[in-house]
Amino acid sequence: MEQRTLIAVIVSIFIIIGYQYLVSTKLAPPPKEGTTSKAIQPKEKKDIKDIKADSKKATVSRKIPKRHPQNIKARDVTIETDLYQAVITEEGARFKGFILKKYRQGVAKDSPPVNLVTTSPEKLPLGVSLSTSPGLSAALFLSPKTKIDLTAKKPEATIPFIHEGRDLFLAKELTFKKDSYLMELTVRVRNDGSKTIEDRLTIHLFNRPFAKSNRYVFVGPAYYSQGEFKEVKLKKPGNEQIFSGEISWVAYQGPYFMMALLPWEHLTWELNFKRWDEKTVETRIKSVPFVLRPGEVKDFRFSLYFGPKEIERLKIIGRDLDKAIDFGMFTPIAKPLLYVLKFFYRFVHNYGVAIILLTAIIKLIFWPLSHYSYQSMQKMQKLQPHIARLKEKYGHDKERLNRELMNLYRSYKINPLSGCLPMLLQIPVFFALYKVLLAAIELRHAPFVLWINDLSAPDRLYIGFNIPFLGGIPVLTILMGVSMYFQQKMSPSSLDPMQQKMMALMPLLFTVMFVNFPSGLVLYWLVNNVLSIVQQYYINKKLA
Repeated sequence: MEQRTLIAVIVSIFIIIGYQYLVSTKLAPPPKEGTTSKAIQPKEKKDIKDIKADSKKATVSRKIPKRHPQNIKARDVTIETDLYQAVITEEGARFKGFILKKYRQGVAKDSPPVNLVTTSPEKLPLGVSLSTSPGLSAALFLSPKTKIDLTAKKPEATIPFIHEGRDLFLAKELTFKKDSYLMELTVRVRNDGSKTIEDRLTIHLFNRPFAKSNRYVFVGPAYYSQGEFKEVKLKKPGNEQIFSGEISWVAYQGPYFMMALLPWEHLTWELNFKRWDEKTVETRIKSVPFVLRPGEVKDFRFSLYFGPKEIERLKIIGRDLDKAIDFGMFTPIAKPLLYVLKFFYRFVHNYGVAIILLTAIIKLIFWPLSHYSYQSMQKMQKLQPHIARLKEKYGHDKERLNRELMNLYRSYKINPLSGCLPMLLQIPVFFALYKVLLAAIELRHAPFVLWINDLSAPDRLYIGFNIPFLGGIPVLTILMGVSMYFQQKMSPSSLDPMQQKMMALMPLLFTVMFVNFPSGLVLYWLVNNVLSIVQQYYINKKLA
């Protein structure tokens, strides 16, 4: 391994460490407001094939009494499906709970399911208000039912929530489907007064931060507008950002789950993002002003998606909702890696085995380059006596020494950079897989074998007592360090004694650096090292 390889390894370490602190793109300045009102035609796929865009058709049930008796208290309305349990309070027709039945908070079998709604009772998500009636978000919205079970015989249900004031009729209608996390929301405003009104609708999405698997993943509001995905970073209480323009969707999301609102029409919306405190973030979705004459009705239609960030499910919905799965600058590599892992998983039913197969495929792709690199390193090792003589002869003249060295390399047809190319080319793959393991829900709580029960979490074998700073033994990480040591021993070296001592520390340094990386990433690096050892053994035997 020549001097440039040492430099490549050191640079790689700094890149790996420095990448953790990369700052994502800041919120872009608002584009110009538009006035387009052309309806969006959702893709005709299974999750939204039944959406109807006829805004003239009255969809809100009128089976509710016209006036609310003063003594009526808000009830909870529960919707049960195979995928989730939704609880909506009549106080503002807001979500009080949204429990995902297929996902647990922890790895343990008795761990409770994930609940996307954990805000305080005063700040529940999806309340609506008007500029002229800001208190409506907590007003009483009566519903005809309190319990709905969606089954094969009844796969879909629509629930109206109605509030009638002195001069105003406001209704929220929610449609749920048995086998989908996608819901539909219609907000209807009717002027029951005798005067023309000008107003603005606001939808309030309150959230508490979702659980983070790693401090480097993003949790917070995000939106997609005019082909661009934007994350909104509100670091301190009181921080606020505003955007105005057409949007495909706006959401609160973590690495694995999201609560998204998708307007049906290409209208200008004002988004106001605010962090109230350490535990609460509000996203206000505000319409442009509208005018209602006496008796006129205005409908606002949305789709809602409260659920996992599964790439295929989001693609089916359309509207670029799959762009919420963002792997940053490594997206062009990370998404194909995820698809390959999912492809292998269909056959082996184990994401650890899928990672091993993926590593083997990547190694095969880089095999010719690695083979050429090892051969060049062997030749470089044989040239060491010539290089030593040149250094002794021209050591006082660096320019002449470099010129003579390049002539020597050319005469033996050696590329001095070839030793570090395989490592440098695999760095983007390494980071892309790192992002996949941190942000792909398919790998969340995905077991491998024995004690490794979550490939997205660090590897630990617990032995009955707590190890300081570690908890358990990072067995896989230690094996990775050992494999790196043997790989280094088998590789030809053209380094001077001091550089060889530095390289001898690399396995230990990488072991320490990888100790808190996802076990799936450590598995990838371990398998890559083992395959490199096999390849090096084959080349050494061939050249012997």
